Amino acid sequence: MGAWGSGPFENDGAGDLIASIGHGDFTFESVEWAFEDGCLEVDGGQIAVALLELVLIVRADRKRDPATQDLDLDSFTSALTSERLTWLIEMVERTIASTDSELFELWDEQGPEELASWRVPVVDGLEDLRVLSV
Repeated sequence: MGAWGSGPFENDGAGDLIASIGHGDFTFESVEWAFEDGCLEVDGGQIAVALLELVLIVRADRKRDPATQDLDLDSFTSALTSERLTWLIEMVERTIASTDSELFELWDEQGPEELASWRVPVVDGLEDLRVLSV
């Protein structure tokens, strides 16, 4: 059974992303596989939400989650081009959409309160990212 939680780093997709950054293996190209299908699968949604949070940590001085405390985010930060930020906005929008997002569907199945506990912080973070990318 995989990890499941409403926080941006409380799932398997985010855990794999954090491990990749920690090992120095992360590139945006290395996660593009998760966003290729028409329907965004769980891993893609989880990675998008974790990337969103990481961008907000490095660009908006958001408090670090314990899962990211020991990460060196310098190489991640240097990879954040305006094109990558635009791409990330699109991927997060796909993640929180009620159609073609497996992650949204799974949260929706849990009921309105659980859906909101996951979706509202992501929507707020997306708005913050939009401000940063202007």
